[in-house]
Amino acid sequence: MVPTDKNEMRKQMFAEMEEKLFKDSKPEDSSFYYHSSEDRIVLSHALFWVMTQNIKGKMAKQKFLLLLRQYQEEMLEAYLTLSPDFNDLLHYCNVLYDMLPNILMSSTFRNDKDARRLSAIALVACGYGGDMPESLSNKLLDDIDFYYNKVKCRKIERMLPALSKMVIEEQNDFAKQHPCVL
Repeated sequence: MVPTDKNEMRKQMFAEMEEKLFKDSKPEDSSFYYHSSEDRIVLSHALFWVMTQNIKGKMAKQKFLLLLRQYQEEMLEAYLTLSPDFNDLLHYCNVLYDMLPNILMSSTFRNDKDARRLSAIALVACGYGGDMPESLSNKLLDDIDFYYNKVKCRKIERMLPALSKMVIEEQNDFAKQHPCVL
Protein backbone atom coordinates (compact mmCIF):
# COMPACT_ATOMS: atom_id res chain seq x y z
CA MET A 1 0.00 0.00 0.00
CA VAL A 2 1.30 3.46 -0.90
CA PRO A 3 1.98 5.63 2.19
CA THR A 4 -0.34 8.44 1.04
CA ASP A 5 -3.18 5.94 0.60
CA LYS A 6 -2.46 4.59 4.06
CA ASN A 7 -2.51 8.09 5.56
CA GLU A 8 -5.78 8.95 3.83
CA MET A 9 -7.35 5.72 5.00
CA ARG A 10 -6.13 6.46 8.53
CA LYS A 11 -7.58 9.97 8.43
CA GLN A 12 -10.92 8.69 7.23
CA MET A 13 -11.03 5.94 9.86
CA PHE A 14 -10.23 8.36 12.68
CA ALA A 15 -12.72 10.93 11.39
CA GLU A 16 -15.44 8.27 11.56
CA MET A 17 -14.36 7.21 15.06
CA GLU A 18 -14.33 10.80 16.25
CA GLU A 19 -17.76 11.45 14.77
CA LYS A 20 -19.20 8.45 16.63
CA LEU A 21 -17.35 9.33 19.82
CA PHE A 22 -18.55 12.92 20.00
CA LYS A 23 -21.97 12.35 18.45
CA ASP A 24 -23.81 12.82 21.74
CA SER A 25 -21.19 14.79 23.64
CA LYS A 26 -19.57 18.19 23.70
CA PRO A 27 -15.92 19.10 23.00
CA GLU A 28 -15.38 19.70 26.72
CA ASP A 29 -16.05 15.99 27.27
CA SER A 30 -12.65 15.29 25.73
CA SER A 31 -10.00 14.06 28.17
CA PHE A 32 -7.66 16.86 27.19
CA TYR A 33 -10.08 19.79 26.88
CA TYR A 34 -8.83 21.50 30.04
CA HIS A 35 -5.11 20.98 29.40
CA SER A 36 -3.38 24.34 29.18
CA SER A 37 -1.23 23.54 26.15
CA GLU A 38 -0.40 20.97 23.52
CA ASP A 39 2.77 20.15 25.45
CA ARG A 40 0.66 19.10 28.43
CA ILE A 41 -1.31 16.74 26.20
CA VAL A 42 1.95 15.25 24.89
CA LEU A 43 3.13 14.83 28.48
CA SER A 44 -0.10 13.05 29.47
CA HIS A 45 0.38 10.63 26.59
CA ALA A 46 4.03 10.10 27.58
CA LEU A 47 2.96 9.37 31.17
CA PHE A 48 0.39 6.83 29.99
CA TRP A 49 2.86 5.28 27.55
CA VAL A 50 5.49 4.80 30.27
CA MET A 51 2.98 3.67 32.91
CA THR A 52 1.61 0.95 30.62
CA GLN A 53 4.95 -0.43 29.42
CA ASN A 54 4.89 -3.28 31.92
CA ILE A 55 1.16 -3.83 32.14
CA LYS A 56 0.28 -7.46 32.65
CA GLY A 57 -2.77 -9.64 32.42
CA LYS A 58 -5.51 -9.75 29.86
CA MET A 59 -5.23 -6.05 29.05
CA ALA A 60 -1.63 -6.32 27.87
CA LYS A 61 -2.74 -8.21 24.76
CA GLN A 62 -5.78 -6.12 23.86
CA LYS A 63 -5.55 -4.62 20.38
CA PHE A 64 -6.96 -1.24 21.40
CA LEU A 65 -4.22 -0.79 24.02
CA LEU A 66 -1.50 -1.99 21.66
CA LEU A 67 -2.76 0.41 18.97
CA LEU A 68 -2.92 3.35 21.37
CA ARG A 69 0.60 2.63 22.64
CA GLN A 70 1.89 2.30 19.07
CA TYR A 71 0.41 5.67 18.08
CA GLN A 72 1.73 7.26 21.26
CA GLU A 73 5.24 6.05 20.51
CA GLU A 74 4.99 7.30 16.92
CA MET A 75 3.63 10.62 18.16
CA LEU A 76 6.45 11.01 20.71
CA GLU A 77 8.97 10.25 17.99
CA ALA A 78 7.31 12.83 15.71
CA TYR A 79 7.34 15.33 18.62
CA LEU A 80 11.08 14.83 19.10
CA THR A 81 11.93 15.04 15.40
CA LEU A 82 9.54 17.94 14.69
CA SER A 83 7.92 15.78 12.03
CA PRO A 84 5.06 17.22 9.97
CA ASP A 85 3.07 14.10 10.96
CA PHE A 86 3.05 15.16 14.62
CA ASN A 87 -0.30 16.98 14.57
CA ASP A 88 -2.12 14.07 12.90
CA LEU A 89 -0.52 11.52 15.23
CA LEU A 90 -1.39 13.58 18.30
CA HIS A 91 -4.96 13.85 17.07
CA TYR A 92 -5.15 10.07 16.58
CA CYS A 93 -3.77 9.50 20.08
CA ASN A 94 -6.36 11.88 21.52
CA VAL A 95 -9.24 10.10 19.76
CA LEU A 96 -8.05 6.68 20.92
CA TYR A 97 -7.50 7.97 24.47
CA ASP A 98 -11.00 9.45 24.53
CA MET A 99 -12.41 6.09 23.39
CA LEU A 100 -10.61 4.22 26.16
CA PRO A 101 -13.24 4.77 28.90
CA ASN A 102 -16.00 3.56 26.57
CA ILE A 103 -14.06 0.42 25.76
CA LEU A 104 -13.14 -0.26 29.38
CA MET A 105 -16.72 0.18 30.55
CA SER A 106 -18.07 -2.20 27.93
CA SER A 107 -19.62 -5.41 29.18
CA THR A 108 -16.52 -7.34 28.13
CA PHE A 109 -14.21 -5.52 30.55
CA ARG A 110 -16.51 -3.93 33.13
CA ASN A 111 -15.69 -6.35 35.95
CA ASP A 112 -12.10 -7.07 34.97
CA LYS A 113 -9.57 -5.88 37.58
CA ASP A 114 -6.91 -5.27 34.89
CA ALA A 115 -9.35 -3.05 33.01
CA ARG A 116 -10.06 -1.08 36.20
CA ARG A 117 -6.31 -0.66 36.73
CA LEU A 118 -5.86 0.53 33.15
CA SER A 119 -8.71 2.98 33.64
CA ALA A 120 -7.04 4.32 36.80
CA ILE A 121 -3.73 4.65 34.93
CA ALA A 122 -5.48 6.63 32.19
CA LEU A 123 -7.09 8.97 34.75
CA VAL A 124 -3.83 9.55 36.61
CA ALA A 125 -1.79 10.10 33.43
CA CYS A 126 -4.26 12.56 31.98
CA GLY A 127 -4.97 14.40 35.22
CA TYR A 128 -1.42 14.62 36.47
CA GLY A 129 -0.06 15.56 33.04
CA GLY A 130 -2.49 18.45 32.88
CA ASP A 131 -2.16 19.63 36.50
CA MET A 132 1.48 19.19 37.50
CA PRO A 133 3.64 22.25 38.21
CA GLU A 134 4.96 23.97 35.08
CA SER A 135 8.60 23.50 36.07
CA LEU A 136 8.17 19.72 36.48
CA SER A 137 6.23 19.52 33.24
CA ASN A 138 9.04 21.26 31.36
CA LYS A 139 11.68 19.01 32.95
CA LEU A 140 9.79 15.88 31.96
CA LEU A 141 9.19 17.09 28.41
CA ASP A 142 12.85 18.06 28.03
CA ASP A 143 13.88 14.60 29.21
CA ILE A 144 11.98 12.72 26.49
CA ASP A 145 14.66 11.64 24.04
CA PHE A 146 16.04 8.79 21.97
CA TYR A 147 18.17 6.14 23.65
CA TYR A 148 19.46 3.42 21.33
CA ASN A 149 17.00 4.58 18.64
CA LYS A 150 13.99 4.12 20.96
CA VAL A 151 11.95 6.85 22.59
CA LYS A 152 12.64 6.95 26.34
CA CYS A 153 11.33 9.03 29.20
CA ARG A 154 13.82 8.30 31.98
CA LYS A 155 12.52 10.87 34.48
CA ILE A 156 8.98 9.58 34.09
CA GLU A 157 10.29 6.04 34.58
CA ARG A 158 11.88 7.15 37.86
CA MET A 159 8.51 8.57 38.92
CA LEU A 160 6.75 5.21 38.47
CA PRO A 161 6.60 4.34 42.20
CA ALA A 162 4.87 7.64 42.98
CA LEU A 163 2.61 7.32 39.94
CA SER A 164 1.70 3.76 40.99
CA LYS A 165 0.63 5.06 44.39
CA MET A 166 -1.65 7.58 42.65
CA VAL A 167 -3.14 4.76 40.56
CA ILE A 168 -3.83 2.69 43.69
CA GLU A 169 -5.48 5.70 45.35
CA GLU A 170 -7.63 6.22 42.24
CA GLN A 171 -8.65 2.55 42.29
CA ASN A 172 -9.51 2.76 46.00
CA ASP A 173 -11.57 5.92 45.45
CA PHE A 174 -13.46 4.21 42.65
CA ALA A 175 -14.07 1.14 44.83
CA LYS A 176 -15.52 3.34 47.59
CA GLN A 177 -17.82 5.15 45.16
CA HIS A 178 -18.92 2.03 43.27
CA PRO A 179 -18.94 -0.93 45.66
CA CYS A 180 -21.36 -2.95 43.52
CA VAL A 181 -18.98 -3.02 40.51
CA LEU A 182 -16.38 -5.00 42.44
